[in-house]
Amino acid sequence: MNFWNTNKGRQLKSDAAKTRKEEYSKKYTSLIERLNELNKMGKVYGFIKDMHRILITGSRPFTEKMHKSTIKALDRPEFDEAKMVEQKANAKGLIEKVNIVYNLVNELDGDKKQYYIDTYSAIPFVTSVKEQVEKRYWLSKKQMEGLNKVYKKCLKRKEKLDASKN
Repeated sequence: MNFWNTNKGRQLKSDAAKTRKEEYSKKYTSLIERLNELNKMGKVYGFIKDMHRILITGSRPFTEKMHKSTIKALDRPEFDEAKMVEQKANAKGLIEKVNIVYNLVNELDGDKKQYYIDTYSAIPFVTSVKEQVEKRYWLSKKQMEGLNKVYKKCLKRKEKLDASKN
């Protein structure tokens, strides 16, 4: 018998995973069902996907803190249709503001070379913010502050360009 080639560690790990899997299936039945339902709809990603995998496989302990964080994450509007419709209605003004900044930045930097756009322009930032608003219908406070800075800078640049043309 080769002492170094024993698989006892693997067996212990898989036995522990099996017992955790059984325990989680009894203890977190409703949470697992909800996560399975969201997974079928294709809405499970990132943190929630990791928690779903842990609950299903039992690959590691699922702590109370993880449970609370998962519940808190599932309370976000993107996982509840009624809240999402309400948030969509509230975001119309936000979408308009983002479009104004997007159009202004494109007007100033849209005709520049790709290197300039990638290195100096605010087009990539504004584009990513625009995509998030259209997808999730909200922005963080820092994103709004960044968007306001971009708008102010671009507005000054546009005024200078208009003044130099006249």
